[in-house]
Amino acid sequence: PFYIDAPTLAAFDAKPFRRLMIAQDTGSAITGPARGDLFAGSGDAAGEIAGVVRNAADFYALVPRALIAGAVR
Repeated sequence: PFYIDAPTLAAFDAKPFRRLMIAQDTGSAITGPARGDLFAGSGDAAGEIAGVVRNAADFYALVPRALIAGAVR
């Protein structure tokens, strides 16, 4: 899971975009570090929203403590 914080993204409901999300697809068009794609739905309205979303965001990967503790030993 990832926590996404994109305070300048208000395309979906006119509020800053701050949500816990699950990565479901990496997609071949998503290249480079720290890039993501948000599914806006289907249809014309969703296409209009998706076409203008180009916002900076902070991504926080949520990892179980046991995995982190094992990695730093």
